[in-house]
Amino acid sequence: MRKRIIHLVPHTHYDAIWVFTKEDYFYINIDMILKAVIKLMEKSKEYKFLIEQTYLLEEIERRYPELFNKIKKYIKEERIEVADGEYLMADTMLPQEETLIREILIGKKYLKEKFNLNVEVMWQADSFGLNAQLPQIYRKCGYKYLAFRRGSPENKPSEFLWEGLDGTRILTHFMPLGYRAGLNFKKLEENFNILKELAATNYILLPSGSGVTMPQPNTEKVVKKWNKTHKNSKIIISTSKEFFKNLEKSANKLPIRKGEMYSGKYSEVFPDVASTRIWIKKSLRKYENWLNTFERFSSIKSLIDDHYPEELYECWKKLLFLAFHDVAPGTGVDEVYEEVKQNIKFLKQQLTTLTPKVLEAITVRGSQEKDIIVYNPLHWNSKNWVEVDLKFEEGRIKNISSLESEGEEIDIEIIKETRHADGSIKSAKIGFIADTPPLGYRTYNILENGKKTKNGIEVLDNTIKNRFFELSYSPKNGLIKIKMDGEEILKGNEIILEEEIGDLYNHKEGLKEALKMESSKGIKYGAFRVKDIRIGGSNLRKVLEVKVDYYSLRWPYRLTKKWKPRIWRHKSLTCTKKVIIYRDIPRIDFEIKLQNRHPRTRIRVKFETPFSSPTYNSEIQFGAIKRKTDQYYFAADDWKEKPSGVSPSLRWIAYEENGKGIALLNLGNPEHEIRDGNIYLTLLRSVDLLSTDGKAGPIIPVPDAMEFKDYTFRYSIYPYRGDWRKSKVYKMGYEFNYELMGLQLDNKAYKSSESFLEIRPDNIILTALKRSEEEDSLIIRFYEATGKNTRACLRFFKKPKSVEVVNMLEEKDEEFKKEILVDNESIKLHMNPFEIVTLKLEF
Repeated sequence: MRKRIIHLVPHTHYDAIWVFTKEDYFYINIDMILKAVIKLMEKSKEYKFLIEQTYLLEEIERRYPELFNKIKKYIKEERIEVADGEYLMADTMLPQEETLIREILIGKKYLKEKFNLNVEVMWQADSFGLNAQLPQIYRKCGYKYLAFRRGSPENKPSEFLWEGLDGTRILTHFMPLGYRAGLNFKKLEENFNILKELAATNYILLPSGSGVTMPQPNTEKVVKKWNKTHKNSKIIISTSKEFFKNLEKSANKLPIRKGEMYSGKYSEVFPDVASTRIWIKKSLRKYENWLNTFERFSSIKSLIDDHYPEELYECWKKLLFLAFHDVAPGTGVDEVYEEVKQNIKFLKQQLTTLTPKVLEAITVRGSQEKDIIVYNPLHWNSKNWVEVDLKFEEGRIKNISSLESEGEEIDIEIIKETRHADGSIKSAKIGFIADTPPLGYRTYNILENGKKTKNGIEVLDNTIKNRFFELSYSPKNGLIKIKMDGEEILKGNEIILEEEIGDLYNHKEGLKEALKMESSKGIKYGAFRVKDIRIGGSNLRKVLEVKVDYYSLRWPYRLTKKWKPRIWRHKSLTCTKKVIIYRDIPRIDFEIKLQNRHPRTRIRVKFETPFSSPTYNSEIQFGAIKRKTDQYYFAADDWKEKPSGVSPSLRWIAYEENGKGIALLNLGNPEHEIRDGNIYLTLLRSVDLLSTDGKAGPIIPVPDAMEFKDYTFRYSIYPYRGDWRKSKVYKMGYEFNYELMGLQLDNKAYKSSESFLEIRPDNIILTALKRSEEEDSLIIRFYEATGKNTRACLRFFKKPKSVEVVNMLEEKDEEFKKEILVDNESIKLHMNPFEIVTLKLEF
């Protein structure tokens, strides 16, 4: 029998915020933990310690240069190990693609500059599950190994090769007993006996630490005692890298596992956090979209005038704080989110000021004056709704009938306007469907006497019909039905008020039915009351508006089918719902303005479908996966965490059957569920405790998480024929998230349109266009979105001097090299299914 080698790894898990403030955690981690670690290392040459995130190291460098230099010394001696190495340990399910990469890129850049260190171990100590593309992301970010705590659907063996959607594999260890397995020295024997039965080899990883845990001075003494009393095992004070180096010898004998690590069988992943403090999710999505857009156009600008905004770097660092694994999920105490609000304020100020300047700089001058310009941040021709605010001097414009661009007349909708004393237009907001070139712009002129076009949307009684589908609504409650090809495929948009007796981490309910639904189902006392239903809009779009309130008490509340309500009391929801049907866009947009004053509730929107498929497709970072429906009913009595039914998606989910499907697109409301053929989208959860039972965290009141706020929620339904790939649901998800930007021009002459970058075919998706970190070159990152081999073609507005494949750290990497063909402004290469490619271009 081979001797068991136990790699005991002393460590501490750093929380930037959670139940203490950022300053509290700085004090605990620096003054109470790391200073004690250094003292222990000065006394013992055997002691080692693991540090995770560079956000903490930056602060140590700023505040305590002497301590920083000692840490630097021990890092060089390989006694202090930096594993993970992110700027901040991100949640990996909620943020978008580039956010996850920038956490690593900025963190590893700092480590390279300060310590000449390349971190090879990704130490995912506390993120709530891992998405299915992380093996590819981590490997292309320079990691060779992964140790993680949450989400594995299997625990034996605890070591395996995890394979991403594209086939990339990473050597992986799941922590069956979490990162505290070696914390309590009195339980070493017990935990060792458990871990040795799960380990694939004779090498055992024994993490010895926890969140904000001080080092134990008796570690070396405990290890020596163990080694004297155990013949068949030996403990060494180790780094995680040493463990993986030994494990690597048996890598070819390990099993291969695929898919996301998002199971509650052996550890909690807390899926309900996807709706906790929903303002954070909405803000994260908003500023991710905005910052990515700004970065793309700033990169184009740098090719024109060689200037790149230095503010971008700081903007990314502020955004990365929002993606931290206790910020994005919203699982901390109320006061810690003041820092988040300040970061959001910073991003809003910077991007509001800088974006118009960058857009103006990339607009090419021409021979004709233009009135309006629309920018497209996506790399394909985008046909989407856009709204533009206009202002005019007195006497200049008497009427706006339509727009003209490149010989084509475009219909408009006057959303609102004001007029000068002479009757001319003072200000106006107009909307129209703009057809814009790939990652570029198109300009328009105002026509005061354009031609009238015939209506492309038919309205008859309570039915609205365009060339894509037919929508009808109930005059009683405003709930909708959608038909495609004469067949009903969806109905609802129904607000559901559900009991919530859970906390920041978990949804819990005692009732077996909703508190109330708009269709009147639920407990007897409360009811929704419709105030108004009306249709507005233009020949470009129709807007169904329903104003409805919820009262916790109406009277009579018995025999309600016989007696109509006469008294309404205790209004706790005020709601305005809009359903928007376009003439030329094959999706239906929804908006809900919600004023919530109802405590301890989960508010969802429900759509009923005729489908019964046991699976659906969900977008994740850099791809899509299949998930099972009806997980609410899953019997999991022996699981650590029973599935609640809900899951997070990135931008879309698609539920389909027999050649027809429904895609639900979200804009910062990631939590969804499919149960009994019904699609649910969670708007918010109102809770008042961090934890109800003290298991996920301390029992602390969190009154701000009761969500007594005013919200505007936006989501969209895309009915389609075929499957999600052929119907290009992934493109629709991006178009709903990355909107066109319309601005008024200053009466100068501009070129009518321009495209700076186009990528073909449709299943190749751009995620980054940026300046490189170290050199005067351009970085472009893109991926294959549908799981098929593809020949990709990128066309720039300028011919590159050189093109090379690099990894996500923007370094040349022989492992990921590809053959590239450069033909003038075009770049051609082969893409594998779900492959992510990063190119470095010199111009």
